[in-house]
Amino acid sequence: MSHDDIILQVRNLRKYYPIEQGFTRRRVGQVKAVDDVSFNLHRGEVLGLVGESGCGKTTLGRCILRAIEPTSGEVHLTTRSGSMVNLLQLNKKDLRALRREMNMVFQDPFSSLSPRMTVLEIIGEPLRAQGVAAAEVESRVKDMAERVGLNPGHLNRYPNAFSGGQRQRIVIARALATGPTFIVADEPVSALDVSIQAQILNLLQDLQEEFNLSYVFIAHDLSVVEHIADRVAVMYIGRIVELSTTEDLYLNPRHPYTEALLSSVPKPDPRLVEDPMILTGEIANPANPPSGCYFHPRCKYAQDICRQVRPELKEVTPGHSSACHFAAELELKGVPSE
Repeated sequence: MSHDDIILQVRNLRKYYPIEQGFTRRRVGQVKAVDDVSFNLHRGEVLGLVGESGCGKTTLGRCILRAIEPTSGEVHLTTRSGSMVNLLQLNKKDLRALRREMNMVFQDPFSSLSPRMTVLEIIGEPLRAQGVAAAEVESRVKDMAERVGLNPGHLNRYPNAFSGGQRQRIVIARALATGPTFIVADEPVSALDVSIQAQILNLLQDLQEEFNLSYVFIAHDLSVVEHIADRVAVMYIGRIVELSTTEDLYLNPRHPYTEALLSSVPKPDPRLVEDPMILTGEIANPANPPSGCYFHPRCKYAQDICRQVRPELKEVTPGHSSACHFAAELELKGVPSE
């Protein structure tokens, strides 16, 4: 893919939360929730963002959209006009105008919908915020409801009248109402039954093709990410430790943490089931991370350099980057293709 296809460019993004003590609220440290993250997202691409709970995935997604204000860094978005703007330098008025080009699908469809608003009001809210005329709002909401598989005749009902899968369709319709080109999907199927997950994933893929959308797809379930993502970024304690095409990452992981995550993916064929790799030790504390490589206390391959020098994210093979001192030497176990 050429650089002209880049729709999102994240550079050295950080989000640090201060730790304060006492009546004077003296700062005694900081939690590095997102710590120097950089990546590109291409037009029409799905980038999966995976890692254990608490690794900073959701914080990163919200910082990109400025739902949370980052501590530092740059987030460049290519607008419909073709210009690339740094979202972190925009004032509130300019950012509000650009909101129509980016949006978020939240994890929990039960808490992300107001119980006091009808479906028509919920999906139409971002349109009204962008100044769309009332007469046009209703027709556009009906059209979007049909596209996500909702019955337009049910738009005057409240969210409690719908199932979890239907509520997530409402959330998706609201996110797409203004016609964005970029979506952050924050674990959009993790709160749903397994039977419904596939329907929502297929819907997201269909909508991506129809509207030429680009997704940052946040998940902790690697089998879900394998189904939908073109590339995968693996996060550990606020940092990306591996970035690759989905196929290459699953077949040839280049970071021990990725190997451990892949070993926990359920195998459909019982003959392929092996003893999962159990990670020893505690997850690193983002307020007091270990020296060197953050993962070294839990890594069975760790050597002295891992405890002393923090590895940078570097390309090991074309299109495959890893933050491991021994990424080129280690023969790590992936998931065999079916």
